[in-house]
Amino acid sequence: MRCRNCHTVMMETDLECPTCHSSVERATAAAPGPFNDNKPGLGLLLPMFGGAIGGAIYGAIKVAEASSNPAGTTSTWGTVQRPASPSANHSAKPVKWFFAIVFMLLGGLFLLVAVVNFFDTWKVSRWEPKEVTAADLRKAMDSKKSPGPWIACTFDESKPTNLIVTRQRIGRRGEVKSPCLLVRVEDKWLIATVAPGFEGNQLVGRLVPLESQQVMDRIRKIEPTANLLPYEFNAVDGSASDLQTQFIAVGVLAFFGLAGLWLGVWMVRGRRQPQS
Repeated sequence: MRCRNCHTVMMETDLECPTCHSSVERATAAAPGPFNDNKPGLGLLLPMFGGAIGGAIYGAIKVAEASSNPAGTTSTWGTVQRPASPSANHSAKPVKWFFAIVFMLLGGLFLLVAVVNFFDTWKVSRWEPKEVTAADLRKAMDSKKSPGPWIACTFDESKPTNLIVTRQRIGRRGEVKSPCLLVRVEDKWLIATVAPGFEGNQLVGRLVPLESQQVMDRIRKIEPTANLLPYEFNAVDGSASDLQTQFIAVGVLAFFGLAGLWLGVWMVRGRRQPQS
């Protein structure tokens, strides 16, 4: 037999190889069999994981270098960072200017609406109403004979109708869904439209003609025995709850308007780049 390490002829009585001095068991051991490819272990996946991790690290280093090194300088890896293409900057500028102009236009529109609504609401809140009694309202046979253009009346008895109508506010302050009340005026009932959230027993507003006969017909279905006056007390604009709602809306509009203007100006000016 021969030693599998040095191929020296060995006697069967030798305890070790006379040349490489390997033991009989090691010198005469069979060669290892082939690796079983049908059952891949974790060792086969390590090169793939190692390559992916290495590529990710290399990409992170290149991104960090591109963001930290100024254009035209040499990085620690010996590569030269080239400046961005002028065509890319020129293609990005129109998009940036477009959004900047849109934000400034929207911001200016919101701010204009806020200013107009503020002055209209502030003007209404400064009006001083004329105090009238139920008898004064009873004498007015129609809205043209109102005791005053802006009046206030305290009532003792009222009834809800569960009827909601749409009323236009004074000025350019939009519309409101107004609940209808029946207010007793001596031996008759007066239709009063109030703002959502109305509380108390005082109406502040103006007498207006009934916009539709359908309102009276629907109220008569709810209160068949009610003797109605032929006009309406519009108390939406003089309600404290409606004035508060309008001032809050003005604040929200002004906030979005200023935010849009600031964002548009910021996009136009941009951030100043540090000097290299």
